[in-house]
Amino acid sequence: MPSIFTLISLSLLMLCSPLAGAFPKQSLVPGGIALIDLKRIDKTPNFSFKGKPVLTVLYQGTPMAIVGLPLNLNPGKHFIQGSWGKEKSLQKIFFTIVDKQYTTQRIEIKDKRKVNPYANDMDRILAEKKRKQKARLVFTPMMVNVDLLQPVEGIMTGSYGRRRIFNGQKKRPHSGMDIAADLGTPVLAPAAGKVIELGDFFFSGNIVYIDHGQGLITLFAHLSKTHVKLGQSIKKGEIIGEVGATGRVTGPHLHWSLGLNGTWVDPELFLN
Repeated sequence: MPSIFTLISLSLLMLCSPLAGAFPKQSLVPGGIALIDLKRIDKTPNFSFKGKPVLTVLYQGTPMAIVGLPLNLNPGKHFIQGSWGKEKSLQKIFFTIVDKQYTTQRIEIKDKRKVNPYANDMDRILAEKKRKQKARLVFTPMMVNVDLLQPVEGIMTGSYGRRRIFNGQKKRPHSGMDIAADLGTPVLAPAAGKVIELGDFFFSGNIVYIDHGQGLITLFAHLSKTHVKLGQSIKKGEIIGEVGATGRVTGPHLHWSLGLNGTWVDPELFLN
């Protein structure tokens, strides 16, 4: 986690640079986001949620925290915690989460190995899981633009949070948005950033992770091709790959996940 001095320097920069463009929509449910007015502009904010630093921007003259809410978060009162400037006392800002019932989706996968991996697949799967967790938790102090592009045009076939049943077996809820499009359709970076992970993964196929700053991470999966390299700086709207059908899929589509403070949230909240 960045030091408090790094975050204070970041906050000073943030408070001097008003955010232009669209702003995400609040959804106070598990898997949604909380938009919290930090009010004070006389000192720099340094806040976290459940031990992870949260994204802060200046919007229409007001410092705002954009907090990712885990899908397994219990309804009820929660809070972000932090301090102002060099003040030692910790402050809590509370908000209330309400329950949401996500729908269930039944999917038939022809490649049964992608539902019930072989024993000799597990070393690969576990190693890839560690790489994914590391990428999701990256926090880079920098200016962030939360006015995002939709990475590909198409039909949404799998919404965030759906409970999924593969070949009759219950699996983890869907952690992103599925957009069906023709094989080879260009996939665009929703915002500027840096490639922090990529490769051919067992379940996700060809993937790209982009770090957009302050814990805002995007993941693009099932690509047929990637057009970027590890460590490469990416411009907003730049082609990073092509729609494919690699990994555990039923057909060509893009799986797009969006992370905040180490948890995947609903990407649709960032689209207008």
